[in-house]
Amino acid sequence: MPEPVNNPYLRLEVDLSAIAANLAALRRRLPAGGRVAAVVKADAYGHGLVPVARRLLAEGVEALAVATWPEGRVLRAAGIAAPVLVMLGCQPHEAAEVVSLDLTPVVARPACLQALAAAAAGQGKTARCQLKVDTGMGRLGLAPAEVPGLLRQAAALPSLEITGLVSHLAEGGDPASRHAGRQGARLAGLLAELRDQGHRLADSSLCGTGGLLVPPWPGEPAAGLHRLGIGLYGGRPHDNAPAEAGLITAMRLTSRLIQVRPLAAGGGVSYGRTWIAPRDTLLGAVPVGYSDGYPRAASNRGVMLVAGRPAPIRGRVCMNLTMIDLGHLDPPPRAGEPVVLLGSQGSQAIDLDQLAGWGGTIGYDLACSLGRANPRHYL
Repeated sequence: MPEPVNNPYLRLEVDLSAIAANLAALRRRLPAGGRVAAVVKADAYGHGLVPVARRLLAEGVEALAVATWPEGRVLRAAGIAAPVLVMLGCQPHEAAEVVSLDLTPVVARPACLQALAAAAAGQGKTARCQLKVDTGMGRLGLAPAEVPGLLRQAAALPSLEITGLVSHLAEGGDPASRHAGRQGARLAGLLAELRDQGHRLADSSLCGTGGLLVPPWPGEPAAGLHRLGIGLYGGRPHDNAPAEAGLITAMRLTSRLIQVRPLAAGGGVSYGRTWIAPRDTLLGAVPVGYSDGYPRAASNRGVMLVAGRPAPIRGRVCMNLTMIDLGHLDPPPRAGEPVVLLGSQGSQAIDLDQLAGWGGTIGYDLACSLGRANPRHYL
């Protein structure tokens, strides 16, 4: 397969120290005894699976969480031995490889438990897994009433250990949500019942970044794990989530002006001429577009930073080019000057959620898109 041809006029940087700082800021909000499972699925939200996992482990996270077991295989191949939760679990025919890799899948089917136990017995090991409980997300998992029965089935299987229950908030991070509180109450009640029956379930988890910033209950029913994802990368889980957490966008996207030219009043810009200059101005051409993961929906909405000041996007973002208005800058910029599309320049900054908002999407989506489209440079 030929090597991808990357945009030579764009640089995507990942600041690992920013990720470490975000972890420290979030840890300060953990309940006593709370532990962190750092979510590094989807190539660490576009930031790079192995480099990010290594830095987070060096900073003391207790576990990692991925979506699929092949992501776990990549971590093991890189020499990472930490506990790894596999949030999409595994199918019965995949159990032998999951057990051989010492991964902890999150499952909800008796057939998966049976396959994991059989694979572990065959390998002379103990398989560890968790049970997915749907407390109100409406996706994967068992109804709470089904959990005690499945735990009884699991107890009869040799070479199998259930380490916790996993659920997920549908409105995590929203201070106005009442549903999050109901989900918290359901899981807390279920855990109390099961622990009275002798089940430890010490690694149970409900909260991600959103649940940590806006706890779904007064206090924690048990310390357990917190599955921290978007906050590690500087994003917020909800528009109304508290902004005082001090999270730092860990990505920085930069380019340079490749042309600066005058545009007379009445002149249109880019496909469809969706912006017409109301007065004489100066346009800058930035060689970045939606093929680089930059959101097309930021057309006529977003800004870029030039000389430490915002420069509005004019016209439609193209596949390889975006035009920005430089007419208000003095002295006028010249071709070759740096442009910041994400990150800070001088006293100004564009954070992940701001750029995502201009693009009509969320920080999760934007970070994944940028990381998938571009080579990363680590700071």
